[in-house]
Amino acid sequence: MKLLDRIRARFGDFWWYSFCIFLALRLTDLVNAVIGLWLVPHYVPDSELGAVLPITHISTVFGLPISILVVTLTRYVNIYQTAGRPGKVKALLRCFWGAAVAAVVLGCVAAALLLPLFFERIRIVSGSLGVLIVASALLGTTAPVFTNALQGLKNFRAISLMNIFTAPIRLAVMLVTMPIRALSGYVLANVIAPLFQIVWSWFTLRNRVHSPVISENFWREDGRSMIRYTLMVALSLGFGTVATAVQTLIIRQRLPEIDSAAYYMISRFAEVASYGGVSLAMVMFPFASEANIQGRDSQRILRGMTFATLVFGGGCTVGLAVTGRWVFSLIPKCRPYMDFVPHMVLLSAVFTVTTVVNNFYSHESACSRFGFLWYSVPLYFAQSVVLVAFSGYTFFVGRLPDGVVEWMGSMHLNSLRNVLWVVLAFSMLHFVCAFTNVAISSRKGRRPA
Repeated sequence: MKLLDRIRARFGDFWWYSFCIFLALRLTDLVNAVIGLWLVPHYVPDSELGAVLPITHISTVFGLPISILVVTLTRYVNIYQTAGRPGKVKALLRCFWGAAVAAVVLGCVAAALLLPLFFERIRIVSGSLGVLIVASALLGTTAPVFTNALQGLKNFRAISLMNIFTAPIRLAVMLVTMPIRALSGYVLANVIAPLFQIVWSWFTLRNRVHSPVISENFWREDGRSMIRYTLMVALSLGFGTVATAVQTLIIRQRLPEIDSAAYYMISRFAEVASYGGVSLAMVMFPFASEANIQGRDSQRILRGMTFATLVFGGGCTVGLAVTGRWVFSLIPKCRPYMDFVPHMVLLSAVFTVTTVVNNFYSHESACSRFGFLWYSVPLYFAQSVVLVAFSGYTFFVGRLPDGVVEWMGSMHLNSLRNVLWVVLAFSMLHFVCAFTNVAISSRKGRRPA
């Protein structure tokens, strides 16, 4: 234990907790690899394999109202924790769980209106999927109301243990249910996993909620700033989430089934490039927020996190480029998609750049700075418009000049390769704008506000 304490003191709390979270998440990834590379392809028919990711992302869209509240919760729990105001932490936790109920109602209304159209476009018979998707969306985004409270309180030990246990539970549910109905079993596991996280977090937080500390009114002092912060987060998170959902929907709806199925398979490997950055982001938010509150510069955290994410993601991308075909040849379910290995390398680059950009946006949100919205929102919107319009250019025949329609068709956004190049191009635009943002801020010598 003394050795571990010395290591922690040497590297600092940020990198120590990041390493612990990284190890915990990688243990869960071993289980998720079994799920993604064997269980799902084994039980889900090839004709429906491409629908797995759109179903996952539409759940995220329906849970968007709660996700927005979660970011605000994390920010203000950390503010009150840093200021030594446990009464406000207690009152805020209780208030936000009540607000989550209203967000659940809003998500249910959105699901009732959109799910029939969604199933039609991904070519899936709904059956029990509709109810399960709604449950997955609501529980999947309610769980962070609890887990992000742990994050704001810097209880990373509880977060690490929770993630280690969640993946085996998810696997056990799939092993029981997927042989009966593949897609429904997959989504049901995504219902049980966040339910476990909610229960785990509740028992961890119960001493905070039921403590003898007297609740303090936080709304009188911080209500207006909290509303303003939530609106800014809604713009950032809303456009980003919808852009990702549109991307996966277009791949399923408008590309050949082999392309959409291949996208699922290659993404199981390509998303590894994001693992390092995601682990760092989980720890970064409360540390950056605390530095901002105390008037300290958090740019060192941002630079270290960006460098580590680029090195890790770049290494994974190079590794996939060198060994991708060999790895696919070893896995029977991957062999039919050998021609898509170059696409996997491209997608790995997308994950790397996107993770760097998302971490920058998260860092700025933690510091209550939202200048990035001036370029991120238009870029997210433009990406969605380009994918929808150019992949369905025949809609504009007779509505736009023939030359314009022919030019749109020449972009060939009916193939996975070209869609991924478009996504990478927009990700690079985000990256360039974010880099410019940081450079200008550093030149001005801006301190946290």
